[in-house]
Formats: sequence, C-alpha cells, structure tokens
Amino acid sequence: NALLVHILLTPVYSQGWFALSSGTSYNLSSVYFVNDLTGWAVGDVGTIRKTTNGGTNWFAQTGSSALSSVYFINSVTGWGSGPGGLIIKTTNSGDNWVTQTSGVTSQLRSIFFINSLKGWAAGDGGIIRYTSDGGTTWNPQIGGTAETLFSICFVNENRGWISGANGKILYTNTGGANWVMQITSTTFPFYSITFINDQTGWAAGYQGILRKTTDAGANWLAQTSNVSSWLYGIRFINSLTGFSCGTGGTVITTQNGGINWSAQTTPVGDNLYGLSFSSSLTGYAVGTTGRIIKTINGGVTFITPITNEVPEKFSISQNYPNPFNPVTKFEMQIAEYDRVNLEIFDAAGKK
Repeated sequence: NALLVHILLTPVYSQGWFALSSGTSYNLSSVYFVNDLTGWAVGDVGTIRKTTNGGTNWFAQTGSSALSSVYFINSVTGWGSGPGGLIIKTTNSGDNWVTQTSGVTSQLRSIFFINSLKGWAAGDGGIIRYTSDGGTTWNPQIGGTAETLFSICFVNENRGWISGANGKILYTNTGGANWVMQITSTTFPFYSITFINDQTGWAAGYQGILRKTTDAGANWLAQTSNVSSWLYGIRFINSLTGFSCGTGGTVITTQNGGINWSAQTTPVGDNLYGLSFSSSLTGYAVGTTGRIIKTINGGVTFITPITNEVPEKFSISQNYPNPFNPVTKFEMQIAEYDRVNLEIFDAAGKK
C-alpha cells in the first residue's frame, strides 16, 4: 500500500520543484545556466531553447541537428555536440551557431570547456576529441577504450575525467595527452560525472549506482542512492550539497557529501536527462517531451506553520488510523525552525 503522510503542524506547502513551459515537445537532453537567469536547453531535431529571465520565457534558437550536450563558458560563448560528430559553436549568445569540424561521424555525447580555447568532446566508440583553439581544430586523443563515453568533467587545463559504459572512468593529468583507466568495481554504465576540486568527485548511472572519490579517482567508493532509477545527471554545489536526476522524474539530493541521499518531489514523471545549478538554491532539470523543471530553494518542500507558538520539545504522535489503507495521519512538532528529514518505514522495514 502507498503511504501518504499529512503533517498536521503545517498544512500549506511550497513545492521545491515546479514545471516551466519550454515551448517544445521534443526531448531535451542537456541544460546549462551561466547564472540564475540565463541558460540554454538542447535536444532532439536541433532543438535549442534559451531563457534570459530564469525560465519564465523560453525562445527558440536555430540548430542544425539533434544535440546531446551543451556547454557555455560565459553568457556569449558556448558549444553543443551531437550525433554524426556534430559540434556547433556560438560567440553571440546563441543568436548564430557555426558548425565545427570534429573529424568523426560518431555521436558526441558530451562536450566540456575549461576556458575559451581548451575543450574536449567524447562519445560513441570511445572517441575523444580535443581543441586548444576554441574548436577551430579538433584533434584525436586516445582513451584506451571502445566503450561509449557519456560525460566529461575537468577541474583545470590538465586534470579531468570521462565516464562511460561498462563502469569505465578515464583520468588524465596531462590535458588528455595520456588517459588512464580507473577502477570502479562495477560494469554498470556511468552516465554523468562531476568534480568540485582536483580530488573530490562523484559518478552516477545505471539503476541508481553512485560512486565517490576523495583521492582523484584512485579509489571510487560506493554510495547508496536509495533509488533504482537510472541517474543521467549529477551536480554538486560544494563538498556537501549535491543533486542527481534520472528516470521517472527522479531527483535525489544529499546534504552530507553523499553519505545519505533522499528523494525530492518533482511535478513530472518523465525521464530527466540533464541538470544544471547556477547557485546553491537555483537549479534546472530537463527531459523527455520538452520537460523543464526548476527550483529556487534547493528542491526543499517548505511548510508554513499554522501557529506562531513554538513547541517546547520535539515530538511525533502515533499515526491514526492504524492499521490504515491507504492513508494515515500524524502530528509532528519541532522546537526550532530548521530543515527536517522524515523517514518512514513499513512493518517489513522498507523505507
């Protein structure tokens, strides 16, 4: 039986994630924001959508083909990548996009730039391409695998990682001149990888799999996501606060570096493929059929108290009715205003 909980202390809810109107029904695969207001979302059939007011309005920009990934280094300069070795670039905020020559025909699933000149693209068949001139020329790099590569993250011009199928994570400290395979102890794919510095990072993937490293990837330790969804995007704001999104409208978050992960409420049931946070509280996720959702409070569902009287201590009442099917209610009181995590287990011990 599903468990629906009403906390009687606070009957008015403010949703942590809410839906935006993208103006398209095509799947959106990637999103990137340079600040809280300005961002781009890209996807199927050359779909490019831009907003300059935090997603209230999205307007179309012209793309040549489907796009898997988008990345901007500032509000005017950005790149996109996609099937057929496609790489496009803009230097005027997306008003015009110019096709660049990648030298491959494989799908380039991820693109990443560390500055206006140096960037990497990677994709099917273990393909890695590198540019040191803003994409005018793209040169091959050897990753040592033929597996599909899904996600790129660099922390400086030399040190970076690429995650891929079959549990592959590649590492370089030479700007990609040499790539080394790291041990992840899994054969499941990692669809997204992120680092907050040159030591600490996370990778997410198939059926809720999560790995964390604090030594640049010399060791990748398993974390428990508490979901079975495929996780397609992961981003961390700092060493403690992170988010991941995936199938079925899943968004999970951690506030302690991934020791504990908890699900957040989203207004969609579609797959979410891309995730971008412009600040610690403001974030966006995109997915199938043009879905775009946003949070301005870190995804937390806040609750408005019905009284200003502060309880003297924490308490939680017995639920009623008990047993129940399918709804029960109980009252909870907290002695000070703070974020509260409430975990509920059924009689079999299932959360």
